[in-house]
Amino acid sequence: MKLTHLSEPKLEFGGAFRHPDIRFGIMDYGPFDAGMEGAPRRIKLGIVGSAETVEGTAKLIERFATGFPAKQSRQPNLFPPFPGVDFETTFRCEFITSSELQRVMPPREIARLAAIPGQREVTQATVETISTEISALSERTVKPDVVLVALPVEIIERTYNAREVVGNDDDDVTEAGPTLDFRGMLKAACMRLRLPIQLLWPTTFDPSFRIPRKLKESSERRTQDPATIAWNLLTATYYKAGGLPWRLSRDARQLRTSFVGLSFYRSLDGEQVHTSTAQMFDERGEGLILRGGRMVESEEDRKPHLTASDAYELLRNSLKVFRDQHGHWPARVVLHKTSRFDRNELDGFHKAIDERDIDYADFVWVQKSMTRLYRLGVYPPLRGTLLRIDKDQALLYTRGSVEFFRTYPGMYVPRPLMLRCQALGQPLQHVAEETLALTKMNWNNTQFDNGMPITIAAARHVGEVLKYVPEGVEIAPRYSFYM
Repeated sequence: MKLTHLSEPKLEFGGAFRHPDIRFGIMDYGPFDAGMEGAPRRIKLGIVGSAETVEGTAKLIERFATGFPAKQSRQPNLFPPFPGVDFETTFRCEFITSSELQRVMPPREIARLAAIPGQREVTQATVETISTEISALSERTVKPDVVLVALPVEIIERTYNAREVVGNDDDDVTEAGPTLDFRGMLKAACMRLRLPIQLLWPTTFDPSFRIPRKLKESSERRTQDPATIAWNLLTATYYKAGGLPWRLSRDARQLRTSFVGLSFYRSLDGEQVHTSTAQMFDERGEGLILRGGRMVESEEDRKPHLTASDAYELLRNSLKVFRDQHGHWPARVVLHKTSRFDRNELDGFHKAIDERDIDYADFVWVQKSMTRLYRLGVYPPLRGTLLRIDKDQALLYTRGSVEFFRTYPGMYVPRPLMLRCQALGQPLQHVAEETLALTKMNWNNTQFDNGMPITIAAARHVGEVLKYVPEGVEIAPRYSFYM
């Protein structure tokens, strides 16, 4: 065994400047695509909700322009201020809304939805109502770039617990349950409109808003300080509007790599298991969402796996997407999966790689481990702690004490990731460094110490939405429609 510590990966922002922290990087240098052709300059935000939530969200958007002070804390790097936003500050653009970009749901309609008996029925009716309002916005002469769905408390009470995702970080399959996942179902319904959406609670614009105790007790949501809310919401909105807030920093000597994450989801009838993939093309983190074939039970472990032919088709299509975007095939392919690759999957993936004469491939089985390390004192191991167990197996702490924050920012004892490389094209140290860097590619959260690499996290989010999109129906290509 060999114990080492990986330094915090740096990200690249405007002007090719680098910084390990997302918020300080954008604050100092602007988003990566600042000044580039096609970068957002004027992001139009649609709002759908009740009269109260629409008004509160619109005022919050206006307030973003002037910024918010830092939260009082002994960790200033964990809670920086939000200096505001304009053409010279932070995102180098403006976020606007107006009455023509807003749709207010009538009080009678909200009351009607809240009174519908049955979880499945109220979820379906609410999705239909809200998607109709968003459709009306999509048909306006001036169309929004992103729609903020500001949910009234009455709707939250009836739909928040309608979550059918009963799996956890250790499960490979997103299961179907007796109720419907409101978030996934709404995103699937809006996909045909080609309008990304962002769901908001009233506490986003008013921290004093009273949320029923039963929702607080069943929710892990914590009201963030205004500056953190601004950072997270505007970063997600900037990305959904087509911007690129940051990218992985890359040495020009490194191989051009295509990162692909695989996850499985079960169909609504519970009968079939399908593959969802989130292809992250390269260090920019841009990708195309693909839907794979059905799973079959493997003779090796009695768990769902791809057939050799489906594995071949899936990676073959992923490589074609990379070539369409870059004009050439990647020099290396990295596959992330939360379960073991069986021999059929390995055969199919290797066939697709060999067909394109790709010399380097890493097939990495990524899973949270119950093995824990301890250090002196009360804080958990540092994020980036790497315990090499074998030439192709290691424990990696992607969550833990963070030197830049000077604290452990989590609530629970962190669990490291177990990395098992079933095909190893690069040294294990390099694979671990990449995995740590990929945890910083979550555009929904500007606190960079995410637990899972974006390849796995994105594939899971995709599966939560794709199960509501019938087979044969065209799916949205960008991750922004699923996050």
